[in-house]
Amino acid sequence: MKNILTVLLLATGLSAAAQESTTKPAERPAVMCNTAAYALCIKAPCTKNSADNSYACECIMQSGWNMGPGSCEERAKTLTSTYSNNFNVYSARVSCPAGKEWALCYGAKCERDPKDPSKATCKCPGLTSAFVVLVNRELCADPDKVCGMVWSAATPQESNFANDHFYNWMTQHGMMSLPPAPSCPAK
Repeated sequence: MKNILTVLLLATGLSAAAQESTTKPAERPAVMCNTAAYALCIKAPCTKNSADNSYACECIMQSGWNMGPGSCEERAKTLTSTYSNNFNVYSARVSCPAGKEWALCYGAKCERDPKDPSKATCKCPGLTSAFVVLVNRELCADPDKVCGMVWSAATPQESNFANDHFYNWMTQHGMMSLPPAPSCPAK
């Protein structure tokens, strides 16, 4: 694994998410790594854990280039939820208003599902600020339904940064990447 480039996430948008989160994973720098295993939670449905008000999100195991907090060496030791554009091919972004619950999984610690090694469960803090979630494009037809469910998501600023930066970094370094996911058409 190579620690190729460290990029600070946009300060705007992070402050609102960081104020609501006790773990504050988004405040740490975003580092590009080529890892053997990471959890991709960008389309993960989540359920609330009533014991501590966190969310358990059902993420997909991936390998390869990803962007996340902490060094590549740290992330190789602990399964972490990070970001990549791997799901963008049939996906679009839905913007949801403040007041709805969502989970901030970026940087969350995860456990591989012992029954299905292609999945992982990540424990993520909950927020209620405006958010953007990646969904299958057919769900663009019903944004109210999408926004009424609990997903692993990002603030609008974080979503824009991650979606664009990952693609730009990969292509600038001569590697294949799916392009940024489009936003769903406005209703």
